[in-house]
Amino acid sequence: MISNEKIKELSKLNQKKYRDESGLFLVEGEHLVSEADKHGIVLEKYSIKDLDGFITIPKEKMKKICQTDTVVNQVALCKKIVKAEKTNHILILDRIQDPGNMGTLMRSAVSFGFNTIFLQDGCVDIYNDKVIRSSQGAIFKLNFLFGDALEFIKTLNDYQVFGTNVVSGIDVSKVETQSRFAVVLGNEGSGVSQDIQDYLQQNIYIKMLNTESLNVAIAGSIIMYELTKKLI
Repeated sequence: MISNEKIKELSKLNQKKYRDESGLFLVEGEHLVSEADKHGIVLEKYSIKDLDGFITIPKEKMKKICQTDTVVNQVALCKKIVKAEKTNHILILDRIQDPGNMGTLMRSAVSFGFNTIFLQDGCVDIYNDKVIRSSQGAIFKLNFLFGDALEFIKTLNDYQVFGTNVVSGIDVSKVETQSRFAVVLGNEGSGVSQDIQDYLQQNIYIKMLNTESLNVAIAGSIIMYELTKKLI
């Protein structure tokens, strides 16, 4: 039977501080546990049912671990995803703070071949349970880099780096891409940081009929599709 001490240790991982200190995080639900397992990052699996390969946990104790309103059948303890390579298509996120937006952008990044995501300091924690759930498992298929976005952009000498600015940009559907490129998406309220805007030479925008702006996750998804559709 699982100990109360172990329950306390697992429940602490619902806080970013403890995820950062331990390098561990939790995933909830059968689908996400299965996806994490496929990618070799699961250390322990817990279930309220008696299943092979799982540690059985009473439902009332599972409630103390879960972040969802409805208690799930399975939870997995995972080690954080550690990769460092830059792939040909990179999504650079500048202080994206909504977990749903972050998860949606992860799903679109996987769908359209942006296999690396760089996260500027100030982005929502990607191991937040809401991010993981909204990513629907896409989080396990991506390479993540972290730090100062402007300094990272300065290292991309052999990449096209596109900002997103309707004022000085060109229609994304008309952009000619090279083999390596990156896209910068900014904060939901304030957009791309001014220092990054000042540095970038190429800006793109989405041509629209009856509105001036889109939710960052929708806009980012359209941009990723437009830039890679010739490769699909």
